[in-house]
Amino acid sequence: MADAYRDDLAHIHDAGFGALARAAAPVLLDDLRRRGVRRGLVIDLGCGSGLLSAELAAAGYDVLGIDQSPAFIDLARRRVPGGRFAVGSLWTVELPPCAAVAAVGECVNYQFDGPHPRGALAGLFGRAFAALSPGGPLLLDAAEPGRVPGPGASKTWTEGDGWAVLVTADEDPQHELLTRRITSFRRAGELYRRDHEVHTLRLWPRAEVAVGLRAAGFEVQALDGYRALPFAPGHVGFLARKPGPAGAAAGRAMS
Repeated sequence: MADAYRDDLAHIHDAGFGALARAAAPVLLDDLRRRGVRRGLVIDLGCGSGLLSAELAAAGYDVLGIDQSPAFIDLARRRVPGGRFAVGSLWTVELPPCAAVAAVGECVNYQFDGPHPRGALAGLFGRAFAALSPGGPLLLDAAEPGRVPGPGASKTWTEGDGWAVLVTADEDPQHELLTRRITSFRRAGELYRRDHEVHTLRLWPRAEVAVGLRAAGFEVQALDGYRALPFAPGHVGFLARKPGPAGAAAGRAMS
């Protein structure tokens, strides 16, 4: 398992890049409430620092968060003391019976535990479908080819209180891969500490994601954003649902 989202980058992501998780929360909560599911277990795959989990827990749901970064899991445990969080891979972790599953923030793209075979998505979607109660939603978003706009690499610079981060993103269209080279600076006393990480993402064409969801048995709705937060080019979302009426069975899916 790769050493990624170490302490400094996890802190920076939590401080400055939480908009997507926060915007996804009302989408999932409204879907659950509309279907009469007011309690139950929600699994937050790629939970990061627990921003989405915190919204779910505040609304009365039990949460189980999974992430490959120990630094993220430490932040999530502090943010949501009543939740359950574990270091692990979304590709292999056992999914218990649940009312909903979230995989927000391109977490299905990251190759922290090695290259993904073509059948990786099918396996994940099949496990999620089996874990969900009838009517249960799977909310996810993914990076697809075209995530880096225009020719050549893109460079972005973002700064906040006591931190700054430079990201160079390069897309390999032939192999459907995206490489992000991330240099971070975080204040440590009077000075700034520098760190560097390289993240490789497998780009999943939206048609391939939709076909995989339907093959697993889901009803599929494509999303172009989470409410007022539109997705950037090359970023697509899905609200997939296991067929069947929501109700008592979903409500009893407890941790």
